[in-house]
Amino acid sequence: MSSDDISSVKEKLKNFKRESGGKNADSAPSLDDMHESSTESSRESMNMGMRAGSELIVGVIAGALIGYGLDRFFETKPIFFLLFIILGVGVGFLNIYKLSQNIGTSVGFAELHKRKKAQDKQSDKNEEDKLR
Repeated sequence: MSSDDISSVKEKLKNFKRESGGKNADSAPSLDDMHESSTESSRESMNMGMRAGSELIVGVIAGALIGYGLDRFFETKPIFFLLFIILGVGVGFLNIYKLSQNIGTSVGFAELHKRKKAQDKQSDKNEEDKLR
């Protein structure tokens, strides 16, 4: 499609909106608005995916390095290396879980428990309001 075709389609769309004059014509999002919102959401999704991948990779690499260092220090061959790789994978998946649940970077799950308590209080309050 050439730029002349695109501009003619945009002009026809403007004419249609002007002629129809209905509520839907003015309230409907434009093509540019839809493109911007989809671009923004795909950018956010890509950022989250990249961060999740890096969390897993960093956990595994850190575990491997610590395990290798301990194996060299204690002169044991694969014991600590394998143990800390498995631990690194677990930590990586834990970080991905925290990222997906939007828990944040705080240590532990205190924020998750606070949210759960707030949701429970809200549901209890809603049930009490229904009973009244």
